[in-house]
Amino acid sequence: MGLAMSGEVSIRLLVDGRFTLPKALLVFGKYFGETYEAALKPMLIVSEGERILVDTGIGPLPAKHTRFHKVIRKPGEGIEAQLKALGLKPEDIDVVVNTHLHFDHCGNNALFKNAKFYVQADELRYAYAPDKFMKNAYIRSFFDLEVDYVLIRGRYKLTEHVWLLPTPGHTPGHQSVVVELPDGRRVVYCGDAATLRECIERRNIPGVLWRADVALRSIDRLRSIRNAIYIYAHDNEQLELLLP
Repeated sequence: MGLAMSGEVSIRLLVDGRFTLPKALLVFGKYFGETYEAALKPMLIVSEGERILVDTGIGPLPAKHTRFHKVIRKPGEGIEAQLKALGLKPEDIDVVVNTHLHFDHCGNNALFKNAKFYVQADELRYAYAPDKFMKNAYIRSFFDLEVDYVLIRGRYKLTEHVWLLPTPGHTPGHQSVVVELPDGRRVVYCGDAATLRECIERRNIPGVLWRADVALRSIDRLRSIRNAIYIYAHDNEQLELLLP
């Protein structure tokens, strides 16, 4: 796990494990026939006294999904175990930001009963009625909950340090999270706008797409952020990343 502390903001990566999937789903037009163990790494931010969790990892999958995806967790991994190691329980989380509502990003939403959930309105609407080609990526029981959804539209300032930035393309209502550090650097949690490092470095769009052209514009928007430290949603080389 990594920890960043600077002034009133702290950032820590959590490890919810990994899950297997065809690597071609992560990068468009590449890696056909390869299986990849994709990292699941929510991010915990403390800003202005608010405990903010970005994405909640993957929950227990229904049978039709376990045929294609295996969830792998080492001892001490998993969202609850990771929070416990920090002296926290799910009910201590004040805010959850879902980058989007695919099953590997909102799978443990139900644990956070005291949190407000910040989701783009376009994303929640689409999750209930996705296109046929995207239907398997949404598991309704993971997001159709009696929780406090705060529906936002566009760019949103969550705290003095934390911004929500629309980055559609992978889904219609995808958003990324930007954390501004006092020294001018910005931690950019890409979500699935940039699943792996090469998405930013080579402008490679994700393999699962709502709209390819929009996805590329979102990558370019992320690339334009100055002094950025990028967190890629499924890059399994970043599990031990030490954030500044």
